[in-house]
Parts: sequence; structure tokens; C-alpha cells
Amino acid sequence: MKKSLFVANSMVISGVVLAIIGVFAIVCAESFFPLVIQIAGGAIALMSLFMLVMRIIKRNTGSKLEFAVMLAMFSFALIGGILLICFAEPLTRIFAVIIGAVILLSAVAMLILTLVYREKNSVQSWIYLIASLVVIIAVGIIGYMFIANQEFANKLMATVLGVIMILLGLLFLFESFMVRKVIKLFNENILTEGRNDVAETVDAEAEVVEEEKTAIE
Repeated sequence: MKKSLFVANSMVISGVVLAIIGVFAIVCAESFFPLVIQIAGGAIALMSLFMLVMRIIKRNTGSKLEFAVMLAMFSFALIGGILLICFAEPLTRIFAVIIGAVILLSAVAMLILTLVYREKNSVQSWIYLIASLVVIIAVGIIGYMFIANQEFANKLMATVLGVIMILLGLLFLFESFMVRKVIKLFNENILTEGRNDVAETVDAEAEVVEEEKTAIE
């Protein structure tokens, strides 16, 4: 049975979509995360509104308690989606502050662990300590900048995410060509084997006919 190229085609589409999103994230780095939050909020709001309307139309099905619970749940989801649309930028700033605080606290923890567990009177220990301090200070500065300048944080996060998505998209495209090549070889082998089987069957039938003629003669 031949293998379909559906997987390879899906990988091509996924790779192109990821690359496009990655380029968009880099080009529109400052407004990327607010836009993503607004899109997510819009999707949640539309879906909740649709489910809310459908539930009101079918209000006679099920118990009153179930109707009230579902109505409240979809209403809260609708309000949540609208809030995401309205407060996308403040939420993005809060997220940047949280990430910066986590990075800064991680740098402090790394510094404490490096100082506590380093070996004294060792050249390698001093080299490791100096290199660790440089890295920790750089990480701490990035964490502080995330907290102090949320626009820089959003731009940096969006740029890094964009680069990762572009690389993933290129990887998907490369893998799709490899998968396509393997599938084509597999299908060609099946076709060749099928032709060989048919040829062998025809030859066998011809030999049987020839033997029957010889026996009759």
C-alpha cells in the first residue's frame, strides 16, 4: 500500500506558517505580545458568545441548575475575553516584570550557590568563579532591564521567539523534504515489487500452459 504525502505537505504548511509568524514577531516585536493576547481574547470572547447564544436557544434541554451553571461559565469566559482585549498591554507589562523578577532571583541564587560551593585555594575554582560572576551579572542586568523597561523586555522576548520560530519553520521544511523523499522511494519500491510479482505470475502461468501443451502432445 502506497504511503500518502499528507505528512510531508502538513510539515511544509507548518514550516511556512511558523516562519511567517517568526518574521512578524521580529518585525513587530514591541506590539507582538499585546496583539497575541488580543487575538486570544477575541477568540475566547467569540467562542463564549457563540456557546452562550446556543445555550440560551437550547435552554429547555437539561435541568435549570445545569442551564444556570453553563450560562454563568460562558458569561465569565466572555467577560474574560473582553478584558484580555482591553488590557492586553498592561498584562504584557506585568508578564515582563514577572519574567524579569524570576531572572533576577535566579541570578542571585546562582551567585549564592557559586560562592558557597566553590573550592578555596584552587586556580580552577577562581577561574570558574570569575566566569560565573560575569554570566550572573549579565543575567542580573537583563532581569533588571526586564523590570525597569517592559518595552525592551517585550521586544527582546518577541525577537528571541521570532528567531526560534523561524529556525523551527526551516527545520520543518527541511524535514518535509526528507520525509517526501523517503515516501517516494517507498512508493517506487512497492510499484517495482508489484510489477515484478505480476511478471512472475505471468511467467508462471506461461510455463503451466507450456507444460500442458507438452503433456497433450
